[in-house]
Amino acid sequence: MSATEDPTEPSDPEIVPERTNAEAGTEVSAELRGRRSTFFRESSDMGSPLPDMPVPSGGRWSEIEADRQIRAFLIHLAGGRDLVERDDPVEFLRENDLLLLFGPEEEASFADLALRFPESTVTKWATLLSGGDRSEAFGPRSRAERRDEAGILREFQVGLRKRVFGAVLLLGLVAVVGFAARTMLISEPEDRLDRSLRFAGSSVSAADSQPTGRIDGGPPVAEPSFVAVADQVVAVLKGGGSQESRIRIDVPASDLPIRPGVLLATVFEHRGGQVALIGPEAWWAEACIRVSVVTDMLRPLDVVFHEVKEGACPDRLRGRVARVTCVGRSVLMLGVDIPQGKVELDEGGVGWAETIRFGVEAAPDAASKWEILAVRGAMTVADQAGDTGAAVPAFGGGPGDVVRVEIGATTGECTLA
Repeated sequence: MSATEDPTEPSDPEIVPERTNAEAGTEVSAELRGRRSTFFRESSDMGSPLPDMPVPSGGRWSEIEADRQIRAFLIHLAGGRDLVERDDPVEFLRENDLLLLFGPEEEASFADLALRFPESTVTKWATLLSGGDRSEAFGPRSRAERRDEAGILREFQVGLRKRVFGAVLLLGLVAVVGFAARTMLISEPEDRLDRSLRFAGSSVSAADSQPTGRIDGGPPVAEPSFVAVADQVVAVLKGGGSQESRIRIDVPASDLPIRPGVLLATVFEHRGGQVALIGPEAWWAEACIRVSVVTDMLRPLDVVFHEVKEGACPDRLRGRVARVTCVGRSVLMLGVDIPQGKVELDEGGVGWAETIRFGVEAAPDAASKWEILAVRGAMTVADQAGDTGAAVPAFGGGPGDVVRVEIGATTGECTLA
């Protein structure tokens, strides 16, 4: 023996003694060791023997019939290997190590067979084939599947939280809107008396006044804050679709009922409200004139229209025929009802007379391309901080008197009716 040799190790590895002390519980018979040594010696080209196996059809089996079908499945799966006979299919599976033959195709075939098992058999074999985890019955989940499942669960939880948060937010919004609506309905509206059209003298409405007798006072001189000009063109073409899509801004001057910027208007008090309009000579002879008294939200309180020539106003116009108070070559004065103070509206709520709108509407013509064509303007009470606004000026006179109307630098004469 050389000095470098270790006397504790065998000199020839081929004479290492066979291990005879097997771990307790793992001893197997020589017959089983022989079968296991030849278990995977089958040809790799065999493929799965299950595609040729017929799939039974019908209803649920009893436990005895299910065991018989499982045993037949396992024998078919073994593919001609030497088998140890056992009555119990579970013992038959374990004794012959047939669980090693279960791949994806075999699991799918067995799952089709399990559709007819009784519940107890399904539970037993699902637990057996999944290694104890029934949630992985007939094939354990891959790591990717577990990761996807965890992601889906997280998304579900996040979605649930979002739904709960959205529902709470919606309920809160509904509560706020309900409270605001209740407050608006219950509380008194803002008093706009100082911003409404108010007369300097007595308040007699045009509808109730009688065009007789003389009223003391000077000539009609306009309050500058109540002077307005008709310079807004409103034009809508005939045709289908919404009116908004047919609105036009550029309109030929020859189509307009009056040139923008030439008609001035103001308001006076003389047996109620009077809207005075001054334009070119005889501008009103074939025109359709409309005047309306509205609230700050453009809710009409009184609407009147005037035409000398029958049919000058379109049929679509709504309102009452105006009473002519004073008429001249360039001046036309129409009586309107200007309510003083708060007005109870028919639809509920209150309003104040704050704006007077006026305009000349185009006469209807079958050959015209316009559905609506008008030149309009509006006068509104001043709405400035600390400004209580001006009062509507009054003038005097009686029927038959010729009065000189001053609207800024423009003047004209008319005869009181």
